Amino acid sequence: MKLEWTFTAESYLDQLSPEERAKVLHAVGRLPMAWDRLGETRLQRLEGDQNDLYSLRVGADLRVLVRRQEDVVTVIDVVRYSQLDGLRRLAAVKQAAG
Repeated sequence: MKLEWTFTAESYLDQLSPEERAKVLHAVGRLPMAWDRLGETRLQRLEGDQNDLYSLRVGADLRVLVRRQEDVVTVIDVVRYSQLDGLRRLAAVKQAAG
């Protein structure tokens, strides 16, 4: 499996502490070899229109958003869990109001 990074993901990676960056690189580096063994504990498919988008848990607060299309895994973004949680809450409020 081939691994690719988007500009957005690389940019956020550069903003992390050296320790967090090392954790992300280690976790992402294992993806091509261990995709099927990660299970739902660390790798979760995200709900929505794009069923090929996944969230990889790295530690307590970091999530790596990845897309798998055939033999290519693309790192879309690196985000803090608190950011994802905030976006989920906002989407729920918009949906309830809509």
